[in-house]
Parts: sequence; structure tokens; C-alpha cells
Amino acid sequence: MADGKWIEGLTPGMSVTDAARTTLVARFAVVRHFLPLAAEKAREDVEHVHQLRVGTRRATAALRVFADALPRRPLKAVKRTLRTVRRAAGDARDWDVFLASLPGAKALSAAAARPALDFLLGYAIGERTAAQERLVSATAEAGPLFAEQSEELPGRAREPQDDPPANFGELAVRQLGTLFREFTADVEANPTDAPALHALRIAGKRLRYAIEIFADCFPPAMKETVYPAVERVQELLGGVQDATVGMQRLAHIRDAVRAAVPKEWTRLRKGIDALNASLRTRVPAGKKAFAAWRKEWLELRKSLKREVAAATVTAPA
Repeated sequence: MADGKWIEGLTPGMSVTDAARTTLVARFAVVRHFLPLAAEKAREDVEHVHQLRVGTRRATAALRVFADALPRRPLKAVKRTLRTVRRAAGDARDWDVFLASLPGAKALSAAAARPALDFLLGYAIGERTAAQERLVSATAEAGPLFAEQSEELPGRAREPQDDPPANFGELAVRQLGTLFREFTADVEANPTDAPALHALRIAGKRLRYAIEIFADCFPPAMKETVYPAVERVQELLGGVQDATVGMQRLAHIRDAVRAAVPKEWTRLRKGIDALNASLRTRVPAGKKAFAAWRKEWLELRKSLKREVAAATVTAPA
């Protein structure tokens, strides 16, 4: 099954109600597809968990886009269900990424680092196993509920009541214009510390998922040029965030080892310290790459004024 990134059948002139139904059906189908696969066949393919996590994010983004066209209580209920699944899948996915990074880590390739590699692999496998149990539990709890909610909610879409847009295209102009302005303002602020960069990454994620819904309401440059640029900065900032989280995780492991088996720390220290140092170098490297991307983005905004204009115009009240 495709990941459902782009949604077929959306046109600028269609009603918001029809656009909401088309989008929600597509987004919910991906989540329903990967729920049992992530719970039952995660060992066969780690992508099942990854696609479930991304699918829940895209579905939540769709709910945000069409919030004014959906009844409040069912909307909140579906959001809660998706949040439960997303958190469980995210926990499992984070340990999948950590596990995959260990065997090829240069910092752990030396003979003196072998004890740390073995220890970290065992530790991560234990954490990943526990995360899978939580994911299975979340799926058992939320899966049947989501199946029911996701079948019902699209059919309850209606035209927004307060200041309704004329059609899906006008909704696209309003929402994407706001997201573009907010994102570009954050980029222009030139964040440098990890929390601010992570906040920018989240803003970019919201913009990216909105573009996936609204792309066909704008010229091809939206999908072919702007979207890849946003996707690229997410990857760059994701690397910074992964390194930051990795260092925090290693600090926790270090403290746990010292407290539980202090005598083992001597033989584990070299490898863990080397891995931590390697992660630390990725932060300035990621920030440097972001600085280069930032310059390109600001230039892109200038060169694509005509193509992106529709997304940056404030819709009339």
C-alpha cells in the first residue's frame, strides 16, 4: 500500500465538505492498514512501525486542516485515539533507529569499544522489546475504536459555519498562507539552540503535511520545489534532534550503569564516551547545514514570488 502522501481527487473548486471527506478517508486508510502490521509484524519489516507513526501524523494534520468542518466531540475523540497510537509507535520507532545506528557506528568499531557496543545492543533490544509490548497494547486498545471512529467521522463533515471559505481552494490560500508566513518568520529569526531548532522542525512538519493536502490548489512549483525544500530542512533538523536525544539517552544509560553496576563502567566507558563525542560533532555540523539551507530558502522565497504568491496572500475577511 502506498504511504498516502499525495491525495488524488482534490481540486480547488470543490466544497470544503467534499475535500474533508476525500482527505480523511485517504489518511485514515493508511493508519488502519499499518496498525495490525506494526503490532504483529514489526520484526519482519521496521517500516511498518515507521509508516504507522507517519500515518498518524498525517491523519492528525488533516484533522487540524478541517477542524472547522467537523463536529467538535468526535474530532477530539479521534485526535485522542491517534495520539495514543502515535506515541506508542514513536517510542518503538525511536529504539529502531537507535538500534540500527549501533553496528555501523565508527565510534564503536575499535576493539576497546566492543564491550560498549555489546552492552548498548542488549540494552536497546530490551527497550525495543518493551516498546513493542506497549505498541501491541495500544493497538489492542485503540485499534477497534479507531476503526469505528474513522468510518464515521468523514461522513459527518460539513461546511464551516464561521467565516466559511467559498471552496477548498480558498481554504488552501488561508491556511497555507498562514503556515508559510509563520514558518518563514521562524526561519528569519535564525534559531541556533536545540530547542528552537526543534520548534522550527515542528513548524516545518506542519507546513509539509499541509502542502501534501493543498498542493493541487497551487502551481506545480509548490510540489516540485517548495515541498522538497521543506522536506530537506526537516531532515537536517531531524539529524540535530536525533543527536541531541542520543546524547541525553547515553547520559541516562551512563548514570544507570554507574548506579547499578559501577564496576562495569570502566570497560564500557571508552565506547560510550566515544559514541557521545561522535554525536556531539553532529550538532554543529547540522547547524552549519541549516545555515546553508536557510540562505537557500530565503532566496527561494524571492525567486518564487509569483508561484507562491497565492499561498502568502491574506485571504479577505
